[in-house]
Amino acid sequence: MTYWTSEDNVAGEKGVALFIILPTIGCYRYRIGKACYMCSYPASAPKNPWSQEEIVRYVEKALKKIEGKERVAVRIFTSGSFLDNSELKPETRKKIFKLLAEYNNIKEIVIESRSELVRYDAVKELADIVGDKHFEVAIGLETANDNIADVSINKGNTFKQFVKASEEIRSAGAKVKTYLLLKPIFLSERDGIEDIKESIKMAAPYTDTFSINVTNIQKGTTYERLWEKNEYRPPWLWSVVEVLKWAKKTYPKKRILSDPVGAGSKRGPHNCGECDKMIADAIRKFSATQELKYLKNLDHKCKAEWSYIVQEGILDWQLITY
Repeated sequence: MTYWTSEDNVAGEKGVALFIILPTIGCYRYRIGKACYMCSYPASAPKNPWSQEEIVRYVEKALKKIEGKERVAVRIFTSGSFLDNSELKPETRKKIFKLLAEYNNIKEIVIESRSELVRYDAVKELADIVGDKHFEVAIGLETANDNIADVSINKGNTFKQFVKASEEIRSAGAKVKTYLLLKPIFLSERDGIEDIKESIKMAAPYTDTFSINVTNIQKGTTYERLWEKNEYRPPWLWSVVEVLKWAKKTYPKKRILSDPVGAGSKRGPHNCGECDKMIADAIRKFSATQELKYLKNLDHKCKAEWSYIVQEGILDWQLITY
């Protein structure tokens, strides 16, 4: 069963998040052979699709984990799009949201969708069911630069489509969570930092919450092939700290989140190996509380090397050290 809880930021305050991965057939882009270059999540979708009734019962079982919790966010993933009718029928979506509406301790609900699948009516009916709960639709923008989205990610949609989807979501009564990818392939560490800062600037008018997704190496992907050839290195954790500090200072009223999955491993974001746990813990504490104090005064001897790599714009294939 793929659901779990962890300490997290819940509608702006510290609480507990329940993460649920629904066993749907996964992203339609993956199914037609046009998956994002960094993503292998749809590969884990069940080979024998679950019935819509089984999916609803699965959510019922997962929700038992939050009984007795005081402040909860429910974040639902499908390895695709919650608003894709080929993954979840409209009636199934409504049944799930009616379950969530019954829990007074659920303060936040997040679903995911590709921007081209967002429709006003689909969002509106869900927003109406959960009433005044903090309801967000998360969109994987990844970058506001259409060229990077095409060449480095194979995203298959544009910033203009993201803007249209965001406007639809807000007009339907929900909020917008924007996923951005830190350091797509073919970018130096410096370019990765600058790209995500520029993307935040461009997306800020259409975004309530930013989630900084830090690249990790998933099996069977284009990113893995380049990583195996020492032509790509996952981001430094120092880069994550830099982006989060800048983003929160620049947009103090926005919620800025990041969970550096795989931190400290060679496949995940990492520094030198000695300070990785300390820095990753600080990033997670900041995300849960939105307090910059956790990112201040962080230091280690490897920070000087990171600073040099960023300052000089060194490419990964020129210098792979860790």
